[in-house]
Amino acid sequence: MSARIRTFMGVAFAVLALVACRDEMPDMQDPRANTDIYNWSQLFDCYWTGMNYNYVFWDIDPTDWDAVYDEYKPRFDALADKGFGDKAVNNEAFGLLEELSSGLIDGHFSVSVACPDTTYFFSPSEARKQQLPGYHPYDGQVLVDYANMLLGLHDAGRFSDAHLVLSQESGNALYASGILDEDIVYFRLSSFMLTEHVGTGDAVDRIVANYHDLLDNYPTVGGVIIDVRQNSGGYLVDMPLVLGKLVNEETLMCYTRQKGGIGRLDYTPWVPEMLKPTERVRELDVPIVVMADMNSISMAEMTTRAVQTLPNGCFIGEQTYGGQGTLINSNSGFNMFYGGYFSNNAMRVYTTMTMTKGVDGVIAEGKGLVPDIEVPFDGENLKNGVDTQLERAVQYIRTGE
Repeated sequence: MSARIRTFMGVAFAVLALVACRDEMPDMQDPRANTDIYNWSQLFDCYWTGMNYNYVFWDIDPTDWDAVYDEYKPRFDALADKGFGDKAVNNEAFGLLEELSSGLIDGHFSVSVACPDTTYFFSPSEARKQQLPGYHPYDGQVLVDYANMLLGLHDAGRFSDAHLVLSQESGNALYASGILDEDIVYFRLSSFMLTEHVGTGDAVDRIVANYHDLLDNYPTVGGVIIDVRQNSGGYLVDMPLVLGKLVNEETLMCYTRQKGGIGRLDYTPWVPEMLKPTERVRELDVPIVVMADMNSISMAEMTTRAVQTLPNGCFIGEQTYGGQGTLINSNSGFNMFYGGYFSNNAMRVYTTMTMTKGVDGVIAEGKGLVPDIEVPFDGENLKNGVDTQLERAVQYIRTGE
């Protein structure tokens, strides 16, 4: 392998997480406080109440949560004397939980229940995604295929001044930066876990530093490609590392809001989220392409949305996953924000604490962002070293169309 590309295999990364009433109950019941759940009736009450308080999408979600209570409460009560010891009853009860939760639009949302013989798990957004035409799952082997494709481009002389790292320990991760076709700065990241590496001198730090150096100092830059396909999200604070050198002034990316009280529809005002420029040597007035797919979620979607707001930005690929809120993976979230993740001894519910809308006012939660240029995933060509989505991005930078 040429000395111009450094490949590091088996690098381990530490993944840190950021992250019976109606609209309002007179006495707040924190679903985390009740840790003695012994049957499905208690679990349903805890789940319904927790979602009634915590969920941030009730003003736009099509689910009638009051009707859910009226319909399903008697059905769970009928299972109250069964406990969690009967496999057939557990299957039936969790099937009801899936059924009543199936329309929830939060792309991050999932519910899991730990029974003595089985742990049940359900993600409505994942279930819906599997029904889409052209569905392809998040797959570590695909990241390996992307890495091999980049190595092939390097061997062919098309990917130079490059650094690449593929980790297959504790989950797959792919990071890369370099020059594509002599004048396109290319930056690939499979998660937003950059901040913990910056300044350490490790492989990921060198990839980020190389990306920044190319933006500042490479003699001729004709375009920039930021590749967040198969990216599951991560740190909000990574945004300036990825986009800070590409803007000249504070730029409005989107608006967010969260719960502001215990009422179902108690919200804070919409807060503008700004992208701030970082120190740079020069301004780049060139096409900026973000590449994303149906497995791009959370920070990957926020980055995609941010690029789309730029006058020289373009999104190429597939409609994204549809989970754009921020998360706090902590039991303190409810008390601090009136929303987010909650759990007890029997159940874990994972839900975002913020709602996001675009500069255009569009809320894409549960739907995903629509590409400016749609190019479906082509796994067969990728296995043979041809990335049709990447080639389309190169074409756009060259021709503007």
